[in-house]
Amino acid sequence: MINEMALTTKQESTTETDQWRRLWRGVIATTIQDWLSSPVRAKREAELYLFNNSVDLSSVCEAAGINIGRLRICLDKVRGRTLLDLVPVAE
Repeated sequence: MINEMALTTKQESTTETDQWRRLWRGVIATTIQDWLSSPVRAKREAELYLFNNSVDLSSVCEAAGINIGRLRICLDKVRGRTLLDLVPVAE
C-alpha cells in the first residue's frame, strides 16, 4: 500500500510538473507570436522581453525547461523575417 501511495504521488507530481512546464512554454510561444505578428508596440515589448537579459525571462525559461541561450540563437535566425516567411520552415 505504501508503494502504491508513493507511485501515485510521484505520478501526480510528474503530471503537475508537466502541466506547469506546458503553461510556461505557452507563455514563451505567445510572446514569440507577438514578436512576429503583432502591432508595433506589442512587437517591441515582446522583442525587449525576449532579447534583453532579465531574471524574469530566465525564470520562465527554466520553468519551461528551455535553455535561454538556445532559444535566443533560434530567435536570432528568424529576426528580420515575417511570420509568412517562416511558415515553410514550420511545415
